[in-house]
Amino acid sequence: MAEVPKVSVLIPTYRSGPGLDRAIASLDAQTLPQHDLEVLLLDDGSPDDTYARIAAIAAQRPHYRAFELEASGWPSRPRNIGVREARGEYVLFMDHDDELYPDALRAAYDFGVAAGADVVNGKETRTNVARWGLGTYTEDLADATDRPLRGLLPMTPHKLYRRAFLVEHDVRFPEAPRHLWEDIFFHIDLLEHRATAALLSSTPFYHWRHTGENNSAADGEADYRGGDDYWPYLDKLLAKISALTDPAIRTELLAHTTHARLLPQIGHRDTGRTDDEVAADRAEIERLLAAYVPVEVDPHLPPRARAAITLLRDGHADAAAEFLRDGAQRRPEYTVTAVEDAGDGSLTVTGTVAWTPAPQPFARRTADGAVVRGLPEPIASLLAERGLSPSADVDDVQVDLMIRHAPTRVAWLLPTTSAVALVEQPDGTLEPAGTFRARFDPATAAMGHALPRGGHQLLGRCELDGRTGVKRAFSELPEGTRIGPVVLGYSGQGGLALRLPAEQAPEAAAEVSESGWVRRLLPRRGGRAGSGRSRS
Repeated sequence: MAEVPKVSVLIPTYRSGPGLDRAIASLDAQTLPQHDLEVLLLDDGSPDDTYARIAAIAAQRPHYRAFELEASGWPSRPRNIGVREARGEYVLFMDHDDELYPDALRAAYDFGVAAGADVVNGKETRTNVARWGLGTYTEDLADATDRPLRGLLPMTPHKLYRRAFLVEHDVRFPEAPRHLWEDIFFHIDLLEHRATAALLSSTPFYHWRHTGENNSAADGEADYRGGDDYWPYLDKLLAKISALTDPAIRTELLAHTTHARLLPQIGHRDTGRTDDEVAADRAEIERLLAAYVPVEVDPHLPPRARAAITLLRDGHADAAAEFLRDGAQRRPEYTVTAVEDAGDGSLTVTGTVAWTPAPQPFARRTADGAVVRGLPEPIASLLAERGLSPSADVDDVQVDLMIRHAPTRVAWLLPTTSAVALVEQPDGTLEPAGTFRARFDPATAAMGHALPRGGHQLLGRCELDGRTGVKRAFSELPEGTRIGPVVLGYSGQGGLALRLPAEQAPEAAAEVSESGWVRRLLPRRGGRAGSGRSRS
């Protein structure tokens, strides 16, 4: 092992299942030489044979160390011990059921050193959330200071952190048997000490797997809403944010937390909670807003959130909830009408987008011919009185096409042009609809790099009325058609896929299909029924 490893990977374990083997395999496959890497496996008092497993793993690899710790109940303490024990220039906090992409550590380390960065925020993927991070990972930036929250979004701990910075400023995870949002508390300290972040988007870095395993948490719970400790910990989080000395960062974090943690509790979603529980939640929201979130923060909220919070502050909680419900059923539907060979190794993909109807029309014309949003009363009047009526203008609405590699779940946006307009309906109301045109070049679609072989699901992304809709793109194009370098197919969910076959005999192409895509086609919208299987 090198005297000072380039990267130390810190993995808390607790009753670890088969996901641990996948995590280790991804570390074994790294392009960063193994002698430049160390891995610390820190078992948080597992009651089963997990420590024996990690000890056996470490015994087979000279750059691994296994630690048997007393149970703490949460991954914070094992991570903190890992920072103390690590020898690497950078550290990475990795969950025991996730995986790294093969070139992750080499690319992130080289990028971070060249940038002199305290944090390297590498492209992260979530198994079941296709849009995860797409708005963040759009370019490579040696200095992401001007990006939202200084380039640290999303505030998960799956990044490279310069160990010397963490030690110098005593940045640690808060320890408790159960501590909600410990990673956000950790990143608030980074923001307070003005850590510099580099953004690496062109190389897939971390795959946050969706599994039943969970570091240290006995119940495996990931969504804390509705728990008895939700409000006390949100109080603690807002208090920590309010103590920040940088007013710009403090305001940005208060707006971010209000939008992400307070707004969803107003009661606009059917969570199964009783009327009394919803009322208690609203009382907590009003208390926390009064204690920590001054009205000066409101202009920094997204328009829909700002309008709802304003109504809530003014005593119109039911109207705020109803306003947040309005249009929730309006979901985009992307239909590919043509895939054409552009003659230069790329394809042109064209299609349409429409939105499913909602109880209220998107827009309507007034008696004098003006186009306004179709909001119910008294919401329309309440918002108008406060100058917060949402616009009916859709001229700036952009539809983007994206592709997502089925085996790895890595998604990339495609160069797309689009146009969305309001279309008059038979009853005289107005609903949005549009067209899109995208370029798909397998040689450059991964931010200038070639795509891997296999199936790439085609999806659409569009933000309308404050809601981002990422959905599969459907089509009636014939399956099995070869157009330029791709073969058209359909995923197990029925969405259109562009498959890049192996450049070998049919047997090799079948192997690609087996490992990452459907072999036979399942039913799709408007298509015939079939049978088959897909990667889960």
